[in-house]
Amino acid sequence: MKMSKYLPYIILVAVLIYGFKSDTARDQFQKMKTLTQIIRLVNDNYVEDVDMNEILEGAIIGMLDKLDPHSSYISSEQFELINEQFDGAFEGIGIEFNILEGYITVISPIPGTPSDRAGLQTGDKIVRINNESAYKITQNDVLQKLKGPKGTAVNVTISRPGMDEDFEVTLIRDKIPIVSVLAAFMIDEKTGYIKVNKFSKNTANEINESLSKLENEGMQQLLLDLRNNGGGMMDQAINIVDMFVSSRDTILFTRGKISGSSEVYRAHKNNMDKDYPVVVLINRGSASASEIVSGAFQDLDRGLVVGETSFGKGLVQRQFPLRDGSAARYYTPSGRLIQRPYEDIGDYYADLGKDNREASNSTLSEKPEFTTKGGRKVYGGGGISPDIYSKQNLEFNKSTKNILFHSDRLTFKFAETLKNDIQKEYDTFDDFTNSDHINSKIQNIFFDWLENKGIDFDKEELEEHWDYIQNTILSNAASSIWGKEYLFKQALKTDKQAQDALNHFQEARELISSFNYQVPVSE
Repeated sequence: MKMSKYLPYIILVAVLIYGFKSDTARDQFQKMKTLTQIIRLVNDNYVEDVDMNEILEGAIIGMLDKLDPHSSYISSEQFELINEQFDGAFEGIGIEFNILEGYITVISPIPGTPSDRAGLQTGDKIVRINNESAYKITQNDVLQKLKGPKGTAVNVTISRPGMDEDFEVTLIRDKIPIVSVLAAFMIDEKTGYIKVNKFSKNTANEINESLSKLENEGMQQLLLDLRNNGGGMMDQAINIVDMFVSSRDTILFTRGKISGSSEVYRAHKNNMDKDYPVVVLINRGSASASEIVSGAFQDLDRGLVVGETSFGKGLVQRQFPLRDGSAARYYTPSGRLIQRPYEDIGDYYADLGKDNREASNSTLSEKPEFTTKGGRKVYGGGGISPDIYSKQNLEFNKSTKNILFHSDRLTFKFAETLKNDIQKEYDTFDDFTNSDHINSKIQNIFFDWLENKGIDFDKEELEEHWDYIQNTILSNAASSIWGKEYLFKQALKTDKQAQDALNHFQEARELISSFNYQVPVSE
């Protein structure tokens, strides 16, 4: 009889002999010996051939799963693929994700990508890919199954917090934007808008160039949109805040266990520092570096934060060429820890699916209290809570969801049929966006077009959300004619959070005036 038949008993005996008694150094050494013996027994005696590299990587991944939701092991093969998100072009579905409780969990859909167009949300779990279970999927398998050539389809099954049933979504892979700034334009004569997608190696330079462009166009106040920005490189976030802080104030400090992980990052005085009011837009998909920026603007009273409470990722991961996978916690200038509690991983992501995550008066009393530079109260306990809460209110009925998030991109294709007529009738985007003439004709034409395509829909349901549907069509048309930035510019018309933010620049102006900034006079 082969020894392999006794392997389960051998492993059990080994565990019992060495024991897992305590957390003393001696006991940890014994555990390492036990693990080494188990590895040797499996390699020498298991009944089937095994891939020991795969088994050992699985052991490493299992160990890191016990740390926090964001620490992970990256193999050499995965490292090159992941670096594409910061250095090069790649094609796929466009999500920031973690693997939690065995499933791909969406941190944020990347704006303007297939996942964003399909309506994926922060906290969604991908439970099946092309009708195969995605449970216990590895990082490497995620990249292999979700990446792919532009134009190819992948079917995913989504489990969404708050919904009783899973649902399927077909995503058409596309080129994922490698630039950080997706749009930079003037909303009106004095208000600039910058949409930041992520924080990669060149983000600070991109934003600096965008600011210069908008300043030349007369910008006197800035709306900085960090919604669904899953973060990225910490140094870029610090450099961006430093552009707006003309003092030696702390922007961020970190605390960690290893040497060099506890540091203080301060602003630098510079004649080029910006002095105009800033409103920062965040939502539950704003994480990590986005929270460094929004938290610093808030704590230093340098800008107003509008939107929803952010994700709450306050662990700074550092990549080491396999010596150490340490992390540090980061804190805003007032001392707030951004990281949400993660003792229960299930609750950690389920919280993101709540209809309203904002703290009430009763729950605020349970949160640690801090003060900003000017003495305003702010609260810790996870994420950045906005100064002004604003909900997007994108709760659509069945027909509207089907049309907006259809895998055939119906609103985009219909917009293409309008392109020639729009170009003939309007010389500029301003003429187009300020006209009501085209709006009165679209609805019936669109409904007829859907019927000719054989698309099922309920007319009354589409009419309920027609303003949003129509503006989505017009945004796609504007993008096709005048360029990608105009998609965002037209979309702002039905963007409740952005419209709310525009009403609070005077408060942002009053904040910075108390620190003797040279603020442009509002007319």
